[in-house]
Amino acid sequence: MDSRVYAPSSFLAATGADAYDSIRFSAKPQAEMLSKPGNRIQAVRHIGVGESGQARAAGSLSDSDTLLVNLTASPRHRGRIGHLHVDKPLQRGHVSFVPHDYTTEIEFSAGHSALALFIPQADLRKITAELGAAELPPIASERHDRLSQLITMCAMELRAPGFASDLMVEGLIRAIGATLVQQNITPTHAADERIHLSPVRLARVVDFIDSRLDHEIHLQDLAGVAGLSPFHFSRVFKLATGETPYHFVGSRRLDRARAMLVGGDLPLAELALACGFASQSHFTAAFTKVIGMPPGRYRRQRGQ
Repeated sequence: MDSRVYAPSSFLAATGADAYDSIRFSAKPQAEMLSKPGNRIQAVRHIGVGESGQARAAGSLSDSDTLLVNLTASPRHRGRIGHLHVDKPLQRGHVSFVPHDYTTEIEFSAGHSALALFIPQADLRKITAELGAAELPPIASERHDRLSQLITMCAMELRAPGFASDLMVEGLIRAIGATLVQQNITPTHAADERIHLSPVRLARVVDFIDSRLDHEIHLQDLAGVAGLSPFHFSRVFKLATGETPYHFVGSRRLDRARAMLVGGDLPLAELALACGFASQSHFTAAFTKVIGMPPGRYRRQRGQ
């Protein structure tokens, strides 16, 4: 292979997404950070590299697994992901997966754009270990509609958090892990089907949720309260309530927000924190999306 593919690259991005900003490019990269600062899961839209013709990128992320969805098509990309040699076209919507610690050196079209999702390797390994998977192999721009959809949904949620974004993102990451190991997360054994959520344990979970609406709520926490694994819990919770944990928590937070808007004059910034949002702007965007009007107008109309 042409040794020029592996020529040193020295241009770094400054998006604020540490995982992406550690990648070395052959020219200045253009990108947009989609996730909020401080998120464990980072999402970046790579727009292109500031040069014509071919560009190069190299890097090795020690603590993140990387998933990419091609947003455009390109005639060719070539190089290597660890020991996997790559020389193939880039098709729109195709997916790549680069496990952590895999040294990657790729030559590609400078105008190619992609959606990148960076997941802490400990998070994904915990999920795949629960599914009995060993090391996950890399994927080099292959068609995988399910993964493409999950990655895109996760990036959209990170960009515009909803009323239960913490649970939504965690659920999507779990689905990504299950898809990578090609295993359905829904239990199929008869013994699993006998697992249920008793009224007492359901009440305990609901009490926990109501006491934590102003904090992040994780599936692992809810499963622990119920005394179940996360995979079993998601199934039996929906059977018991008719809703996924994500929708249930979102509804509870929305109910709290509406009650606080009508029943008090707490400033919107403080109300946002009480409903589990990091900022007033995130809360306003999520509330408007669900209700159809911003919280300030909702308060004024209901206060008449």
